[in-house]
Amino acid sequence: MLIGSHLGNLEMIRALAVNERQAAVNAVVYTDHAQRFNELLRQANADFGINLIQVSRLGPETAIVLKDKVDRGELVVIVGDRTPPAASDGGRVSQVEFLGEPAPFAQGPFILASLLDCPVYLCFCLREQRGNGHAYRIHLEHFAERIDLPRRDRLTRLPEYLQQYARRLEYYCMQAPDQWFNFLRLLAVGRRKSF
Repeated sequence: MLIGSHLGNLEMIRALAVNERQAAVNAVVYTDHAQRFNELLRQANADFGINLIQVSRLGPETAIVLKDKVDRGELVVIVGDRTPPAASDGGRVSQVEFLGEPAPFAQGPFILASLLDCPVYLCFCLREQRGNGHAYRIHLEHFAERIDLPRRDRLTRLPEYLQQYARRLEYYCMQAPDQWFNFLRLLAVGRRKSF
């Protein structure tokens, strides 16, 4: 499983995997709030919806479908820096430190990783200046061999994983602040901080 963010170009990873036929990449997305935007992307690229798993909430049925994909050797990608709409996922968020301020992060990606019982990597794809042009660099980091969330310790373990993710996101945001496209969080947290 890959946990990405709205930093850089996460879609580049899926495009590379599809074009190079390296692995099936399944992107889990909340799209109820972005129907029109997704329709524009589909019009621009007919293959946009391939392996795009639209969810309004992460429930047991979603976990079963994704576990089957992981067991077949496919990748599951989800972003960790977008909180779900409160009504759609029961408001499952934890407050952790991000850019020196408390900020909400979704628990869903880490709960899902625990249910999938597979290795978890962080993934950031940043645009860099190269010579007279630009190129993308994919940063892939091992995050955990397994996300372990035993029921009795879940409330204390989840914030630890979320804080670890927030630290890495913060690191890459500081490397490329103009490539962070999570405007809601940027307005809530970033405007109080100067990159």
